[in-house]
Amino acid sequence: MCGIAGLIYKKNKGCVGRSMTSMLQSMKHRGPDSTGFAVYGLPEEGELVMRLKVAERKDLDKGFDIRDQIKQRKAEVNRRILELGGEIATEHQATEYAWLFRLRYDCDLRKLADYIEDIEGTEILSIGAALELFKDLGDANAVSSLYELDRFEGTHAIGHVRMATESDVDIC
Repeated sequence: MCGIAGLIYKKNKGCVGRSMTSMLQSMKHRGPDSTGFAVYGLPEEGELVMRLKVAERKDLDKGFDIRDQIKQRKAEVNRRILELGGEIATEHQATEYAWLFRLRYDCDLRKLADYIEDIEGTEILSIGAALELFKDLGDANAVSSLYELDRFEGTHAIGHVRMATESDVDIC
């Protein structure tokens, strides 16, 4: 069982993060294992928004070395962005294993994405002008809280909740 919800603010922006969280949380019974949000924010001229993770939450319990690996992977992401001519405007650590980058990059975006995802354990969740993806273990409130979605302003969003019936509990 799963559940899907979406919304569009036709005339103005709104707090799509808070609204989507409420809608998805009301469907918690259809999927409490993991939650995903796709939210369309407000683009900044000339900037790309990239969300990525360098590990999974469940990896944090797998030993003492994972935190050093996270630091090494993150440093390698930064190095590769700069190597390909990108400029990091800002970066924000969303969780112990996930980051939000705002960057400038005018070259082959596929090449950048492939080069970053070649780093072991690294996955780009979203990269583009305004669309951001968030997905993690837990119900909508847990994921929203983890990524501070209550403050996300935008124009539209879609999301889903998942219950693992045939496979492991994992992110969507």
